[in-house]
Order: sequence, then structure tokens, then C-alpha cells
Amino acid sequence: MVQSLARLVEEITVDAYDTDEQMSGFFQVFHDEVALPIAATVLGVAVEVTGFDLEGDERRGLVARCRHQETDDVLSLADVHFGPNTVAGWLHAAYRTWLCLPQFPAGRPSGWAWPEP
Repeated sequence: MVQSLARLVEEITVDAYDTDEQMSGFFQVFHDEVALPIAATVLGVAVEVTGFDLEGDERRGLVARCRHQETDDVLSLADVHFGPNTVAGWLHAAYRTWLCLPQFPAGRPSGWAWPEP
């Protein structure tokens, strides 16, 4: 799994020259590959992720637009937990790897072939 995540991080950041461009690469792949809205959890609370954004704050990183009941909020994407064998969960594991944070449980989704194995 570690090699696969390292390869995914490399593929996402391949043409990036600095941290901002690398973060933009992660934003783009989340935007392109994750079908929204998607179920997730934050601190054990079920939320619905309705979007991803780059707010230009390198310390905060990517953010997830989340809805819980009737409340909308913007949270650090690093704090959101997706299902373990979903595209979002796999990309999230790569993002947390890039941030040097421990991954949440994740596995490469069956049938998802990006990047090519």
C-alpha cells in the first residue's frame, strides 16, 4: 500500500514546482475524481461533503465544504474521513501522506485505475 500511495502522490505532484502547485494538483484530482456529494465523517460525526476548495492558505491546506443537518461549514480536508475503499478515501490517504500525517484506513478502490498500475 505504501508504494501505491507514494506513486499516487508522485503522479499528482509530478509537474509541480512548489508547495502551492502541489496543493493545486491535489485539489484538481479531488475535483476531477470524487463524485459529490459524498458521505464522510469528522470527529465521528456524519457529514456530507459538497465540495473541495483551495483557499490560498498553505497552513490550512485544502478544505472540504461540509453539511451536517442544516449547517454548512468549511473544514480542513485533512480532518475529514472518507470510506476506506472509495476513490475519496484513497486520494485522501495520498493527501495525508503528502502532508506527512498518518493515513486513515484506506485501500485502492477496485476498478479504479488512475494512475495506471
